[in-house]
Amino acid sequence: MSEPKKEASEGKAKKKVPASAVIAVVAVAVIAVLVVVILHLLNPNDDNPPAGGEGVFVTEDNVNEVIDSMNEPISDASYTANMSNDWTFENGQAEAEGFYVKNSESNSRTVYFTLQLADTNEQIYSSPYIPVGGEMTSLTLDKDLEAGDYNVVMTYHLVDDERTELTTVSVAVAIHIKN
Repeated sequence: MSEPKKEASEGKAKKKVPASAVIAVVAVAVIAVLVVVILHLLNPNDDNPPAGGEGVFVTEDNVNEVIDSMNEPISDASYTANMSNDWTFENGQAEAEGFYVKNSESNSRTVYFTLQLADTNEQIYSSPYIPVGGEMTSLTLDKDLEAGDYNVVMTYHLVDDERTELTTVSVAVAIHIKN
C-alpha cells in the first residue's frame, strides 16, 4: 500500500481566522458607513438647498403638525417700493421738490418710513402710516439741515393691523439742501 499523500504545502499550515476577528472587521466597516451617512445628514450640500426653505422629515409622529403648518399663512417677506430717491429742498425747512412715495397695491401691509443720515444714523424724519395703495407727494424734514448734500437711509417699516412692526426694508436716498 501506498502512504497517504501529504498536503502539497507541507511547510505552509492553514491558519484559521477567528470568528471574532471577522466580526470586528465587519463591525468597523458598518460603523464607518454609519459615520459617513450621519455626517452627510448633518451637513447637507448647501449648493442645493431645499425648495421653499428648511426641509422637514415627515414621520407618523409629526405628520399632522406638518399638514397644519402648510395651512399657515405665508409671511409677507417682500415689499415693492414706488418712490423717487433724489430730493431737493430750497432750505432745511422747505418742502421737498420731486418727492414721491407710494405703498403699491401689490403690497399687503401698511408701512411708514424713517429717514436717517447715513454717516451718523441720526433720524431726520418719520412719516405717517401709508396704507396699501396710499401715497405721499410732500415731505418736510423733522430736522433743519444746513446747506449741502446728504446720503440718507430710508427704512420702510411694514406693520400689521395692530401697527406692530413685522419687518423693515431699507434703501439709499440722496437729499440736497440748496440754502
